[in-house]
Amino acid sequence: MCLALPMRITAVDGALATIATAGLEQRASLMLVPEAKVGDYVLVHAGFAISVLGEAEAHETLELLREISAFAPDDAAEADDAG
Repeated sequence: MCLALPMRITAVDGALATIATAGLEQRASLMLVPEAKVGDYVLVHAGFAISVLGEAEAHETLELLREISAFAPDDAAEADDAG
């Protein structure tokens, strides 16, 4: 299953951005969304920002992902036993 995550741009260096969410920071390409700037939320998949999101939409998506994660097993051992 593929999943794209909303992340906030914290720095831009050419076509690469530093992006962050929930304590995770990484780099992503802005080649598909050259209009994105520091402070914007972008939807990130496989190292590429694929669209710019409004702040409300980004927060709503992140909240839905948190709700979904509440149904996940507490640790990897439980997940291995279940599947």
